[in-house]
Amino acid sequence: MLKRWPTGLGIVTGLIALSFGLLCGSMPDEKWQLAARWTGRASFPLFIITFVASSLATLFPKPWTRRLLQRRRWWGLGFAACFFIHLFALCVYNWRIDNFPPTSLLSPGVLAYTLLLAMVLTSNATSQRVLGHRWKWLHRSGMWVFLLIFGRPGTSLVAIVYMLVSLAALSLRLAAWWKTRQKHPRSLSAP
Repeated sequence: MLKRWPTGLGIVTGLIALSFGLLCGSMPDEKWQLAARWTGRASFPLFIITFVASSLATLFPKPWTRRLLQRRRWWGLGFAACFFIHLFALCVYNWRIDNFPPTSLLSPGVLAYTLLLAMVLTSNATSQRVLGHRWKWLHRSGMWVFLLIFGRPGTSLVAIVYMLVSLAALSLRLAAWWKTRQKHPRSLSAP
């Protein structure tokens, strides 16, 4: 049960960010806009921890990195919980400002949430057995999609910080891949 605490942290983090957004805005629309923005931002550290867990364990084989890797599933579920709270706030905000055109169902965001839901539903040993190597492909692809979402270039300070942190996380992944490849030269799978 103790190994699952990162999932609880994701839920608590998302709810705190949602609450602060609703408390800090002056008008209802602004409250929900802030809640949507802050819940999205609150989920980023949880995602980055999930993304770099295996790389840290490869590059720095210490007890704490092994524990982080052992709990990676729970960190990922914590990220998902926080990000679904972000989805709730975003939907309420868009509903309040009447900004739900039917074409929004084909947006990259909807596709990303569909991918995240698939990852959540397959984050168990039974799904790993049933899906075989496709399980790893699904989760690895999903992690890269979210790295691209969070790390996309922007002009705001937050966007620049996210991009830099994402590039650092990418560098860790590549370094871990290279280290593994040096140990096992036939291993060419992507990081």
